[in-house]
Amino acid sequence: MPPDPSAAEASLLPLDAHDPVRSVYVHVPFCRHRCGYCDFSIIANRGELVPRYLRALERELAAAAPPDGKPLMLDTLYIGGGTPTLLSVAELSQLLELLARYFLLYPGAEYTFEANPDQFSREKQQLLAAAGVNRISLGVQSFDDRYLQLLERAHSSLQALRVLEQLREHFTNISLDLIFALPGQTLAHWEQTLAQALDLVPPHISTYALTYEKGTRFWGARAKGVLNSLDEELESEMYRATLSRLAKAGMLQYEISNFCLPDWHSRHNDVYWTGLPYQAFGPGASRFVAGQRETNHRSPFTWMKRLEAGCTPVESRDNLTGEQRARELFAIGLRRNRGVEKALIQRITQVDAAALLRQELDSLLARRWIHETSTHVYLTDQGRLFADAIASEVI
Repeated sequence: MPPDPSAAEASLLPLDAHDPVRSVYVHVPFCRHRCGYCDFSIIANRGELVPRYLRALERELAAAAPPDGKPLMLDTLYIGGGTPTLLSVAELSQLLELLARYFLLYPGAEYTFEANPDQFSREKQQLLAAAGVNRISLGVQSFDDRYLQLLERAHSSLQALRVLEQLREHFTNISLDLIFALPGQTLAHWEQTLAQALDLVPPHISTYALTYEKGTRFWGARAKGVLNSLDEELESEMYRATLSRLAKAGMLQYEISNFCLPDWHSRHNDVYWTGLPYQAFGPGASRFVAGQRETNHRSPFTWMKRLEAGCTPVESRDNLTGEQRARELFAIGLRRNRGVEKALIQRITQVDAAALLRQELDSLLARRWIHETSTHVYLTDQGRLFADAIASEVI
């Protein structure tokens, strides 16, 4: 049987797509450099555009503000990118003041900032802490300078360790991002990376296999034979090693790529995975409110121009049918260790998803990628290695 959700997780179980929005994501698109594997909506090395971005963001926030003019009360607020902490102290202060004008946090709310070790000074850390930020997601990626250079990261391993030490002065909730399946990487090297991360005793670790997205420099380099992706079996061994090493260290896997000490899971990400509504702002940001998904234009320049012209930055809108929503919730739910609760999806969508997906589920059962009980469906250990393929089949 799948494990019971923790009390914190249970509080985020979806009740209705029309529940009030209590979670917000804000995309800050600035980076020093576009890493070779990155296909996110970013602007590289254009810091002079930050004031223009902040003015456009204020317009978008104002247009979405409640009619009564009161700030929206939130359980989770997540600032991602890009590299939000690349902004100068003055710019970061402006961003924090802008967010405080439109959002208020409930007691005990989770307020996350994504950060990279480079240019994340003590002054910026103190500023975030003073503004109520209580969770930092740090893009370490590797503790080996050779691989940091290959990934085109702007920081060194020494910088990452120094920033981590400084962060502990102001934050207890720190998550480390790590990438595995790097070209030429061995299983022993990845196990060493995991050991180094665990020695730092972070409450949360996210691990991602390197992907080669079409249109990125890494995609082109692989096509030319300059970079070689790792053998699939070796990548699977690395993932299995991740499960084993982190479990032995007392970290619980609660989603395909996410591990935490008890009660330190990402509450904001749980909003996505459990189907609750959320609002989002910034270029490329996608929101799900009142059963409708909207996605802003991916280009930061087009996003700014539209807002400056008094137009909507929304590029696409989708009103999901009950069947589409059921399939989506099933695919997302399978990524979580507690799996999919059939009755819950039926209550949300009025669709019997298990019956709708019977053919797909039988095929997955035959391959031993899922396990099904009378109440739940969840991935087997083998199935976790093929989570993306399974999601494609379900949707």
